[in-house]
Amino acid sequence: MASGPSFSWSHLGLVIGGGVLGTAARAGLLLIDAPGWQQVSVPVINVVGGFLLGLLTGLVARHGDGRRTRAARQFFGTGVLGGFTTYSTFAVQAVHGAELWLTLATVVVGVAAAWIGLVAVREPAAPAGAGDDDRPETGGDA
Repeated sequence: MASGPSFSWSHLGLVIGGGVLGTAARAGLLLIDAPGWQQVSVPVINVVGGFLLGLLTGLVARHGDGRRTRAARQFFGTGVLGGFTTYSTFAVQAVHGAELWLTLATVVVGVAAAWIGLVAVREPAAPAGAGDDDRPETGGDA
């Protein structure tokens, strides 16, 4: 019987360490005092995070599910990008006065950004006929 993922102190450490870095990066960006930045900062952070998570997901899929890719997924995906993005703050802003168009646009653009990130690192499809040789089929078992 196959078992699910088991608890690992080292992976918990990766998530915590990554979360500290991602949260610090977000906090730094939220402290920027530029005209108009405060209104769009959370949506921008979430869209960038979605794109980066798409990249990470594509890279992990490309390299298989080995020990290093699991560690990278825990540190960068769950930790850094989980701390960096902030959909809870986004939801509160949406409820407390953010314009509806900005809320809807952030969701649509965030999903598109994640898809673009995923596609950007996806392995290229083999050209039609790649791997075929020029020998005619014999029709029988060879």
